[in-house]
Parts: sequence; C-alpha cells; structure tokens
Amino acid sequence: MTRLNDRSDPAKPLDAGQVRCTYRWIVEDDRVLGGIALRHELNDFLLRVAGHIGYGIRPSARRRGLATWALGRMLGEARALGLDRVLLACEVDNIASARTIEQHGGVLEDIRDTELGPARRYWITL
Repeated sequence: MTRLNDRSDPAKPLDAGQVRCTYRWIVEDDRVLGGIALRHELNDFLLRVAGHIGYGIRPSARRRGLATWALGRMLGEARALGLDRVLLACEVDNIASARTIEQHGGVLEDIRDTELGPARRYWITL
C-alpha cells in the first residue's frame, strides 16, 4: 500500500518509466470489490496501450454499476489535477467496459493492435 501511495506523492521519487498515479479501492464490508487508477500523465507506453485511467471489478461484483460510479469519481479527480481530457483503453471485446466509458462521454478514437492485444481507445473531455 505504501508503494502505491508513494506513486501519487510529488515529493517521492519515481523509478524510470513510471508516472504519478492515484489509486482508489472499491470496498464493501471490508471486502475489496475492485480498484481504479488515475495516471497523472502519459508516457509512450500509456499513450499507446493503457491510457490515463484503468479499472477492474471482481467478477462476483460486476453488473452493479461500480465501474461507472468509480470512473465518474476519478474523472472529478482528473479535473482537479488540471487535466483537460483523459485517454482510456479497453480490450476490443470488453463491451461492458466500452459502455462504461461511453456513459461518461468517451469518444472512440480508434481500435488498434497493442502490445497487450487489440484495444478500443477513447478520449473523455473534462
């Protein structure tokens, strides 16, 4: 946990290739249901593959709107950091994630092959 918190602290040094990142956990009754990460900037890898925001929900907690809720909250944090727009990516066949992104105004830029496989890439204007 300390390692993750240090990645958001501007006073702490980062390893080469890393960017500042804010992590949030989705917890219910002391059980972690998922997490979401906001990368404060994009390096080459993040621009090609992963984007500013990534999230995941435990399979047993899906279809409850948790990703939609968490993404909405994290977009507010991105605005507070001064970001004008954010990039999100999801696997081409992850329709649930694509819908979550689109519900928050995500505009599909393209579908491309990446190091992690084919991905949909969306921009959300803040």
